[in-house]
Amino acid sequence: MGCLFLMLSMVNVIEIRLGTLPCSNKSTVHAIKALIILVTSILIVYISTAMYEFLH
Repeated sequence: MGCLFLMLSMVNVIEIRLGTLPCSNKSTVHAIKALIILVTSILIVYISTAMYEFLH
């Protein structure tokens, strides 16, 4: 839950720095896509590692 709120706050910072998302600013869209991809991939690695250690 904390990672989700952190990601949403980072999206807000990106929107403040580069422009709002509904305006379809390419820089904002690319930055948010990269952030979502990185956060979800790290969460997958973290959850899979935790489950592996828990089960073994």
